[in-house]
Amino acid sequence: MNNKAKIYIAGMGMITPVGANTEMTAAAVRADVSAYRETDYFDKNYNKVKMAMVPDEALEGCLNEEQIKGDISAKQARMLQLAKLALIELTPSIPENSSLPLFLAGPEQLDKNDLGVNKLLIENIALQSGVNLDINSSRIISIGRAGGLNAIKLAFRYFESSEQDYVLVGGVDTFYDKCVVDMLDGANRLLCGTAMDGFVPGEGAGFLLLARNNGHQRKHLTCMYEPGIGVENGHMFSNKTYTGGGLSEAFSAAIGNIDSNKIKSIYSSLNGESYFSKEYGVAITRNAHHFVEDFAHEHPADSMGDLGAATGIVFAGIIASYIQAGQTLSPAMMYCSSDRAQRAATVIHNSQQVVLDKSVR
Repeated sequence: MNNKAKIYIAGMGMITPVGANTEMTAAAVRADVSAYRETDYFDKNYNKVKMAMVPDEALEGCLNEEQIKGDISAKQARMLQLAKLALIELTPSIPENSSLPLFLAGPEQLDKNDLGVNKLLIENIALQSGVNLDINSSRIISIGRAGGLNAIKLAFRYFESSEQDYVLVGGVDTFYDKCVVDMLDGANRLLCGTAMDGFVPGEGAGFLLLARNNGHQRKHLTCMYEPGIGVENGHMFSNKTYTGGGLSEAFSAAIGNIDSNKIKSIYSSLNGESYFSKEYGVAITRNAHHFVEDFAHEHPADSMGDLGAATGIVFAGIIASYIQAGQTLSPAMMYCSSDRAQRAATVIHNSQQVVLDKSVR
């Protein structure tokens, strides 16, 4: 009996360094198009910092300056630009006369003065995009890469406790900020100059319209199972031993939430840093019997850089588009690891195949 909880992807919108929308991003990632380029930032050794950025001309003039509410930082303004453009793509999928909450993932807070993503940013996203958001019911998840999957998990709780049929989840982040670049440079995490162990910072925004039921709408072709959450006590900013157990925990929890199909592909937030490859090895080894022998392993950061808090939602969107086009193996797992303790994973499947699997049991 197929009775695992699932929700459906009813609409998608995104902007990334390789695409102004979902279709362009998915095609560019599949074609291994790279958005890496040198920027006007320099590292401590006077090497130009390599990043993957959304072209400035794509963002120029997109904000209505008269509608901006409150005082926002330059970093918040750039995230607002990204979020507006991504949400506009999704707007035609939103039911008319609806007021939906938004569960929004944002960057991990660098210090007490870093405002990052907050309710003011959500209010500005609503004003700039014209989407009627339920601000009071909206939530912020400021935990970096794993935030998008935590937002999706919150959507499951929302459907359990309300009678609403739809909810919005999103993620937005940018590393294009001198304070952030300087912090990464000080920690020797930038892939520039002669560095061999580092990553290329990126930026982007993604949104999903999630539906409680598949109904009779053919566009709900992909479903998501409840994400599994893990905690890595030995994270980058901890003095505890790094074991990789947090990601393995997230894998096991996510796999426990799905039906018996073996996973055929995996999309990971691996960004080139050796630190994250170690926990991936642990997680795969401990959960190997849940994967087909020749599963595909994809890491889109090779194309569009590390998207930070936008990673989970953007990945979910491109995986859904691949599944709908028959371009990836389903069911597909995706996972995200934050710099700090949070780890998360989920499985996305062709909803029609789920029905077929149920009918043959």
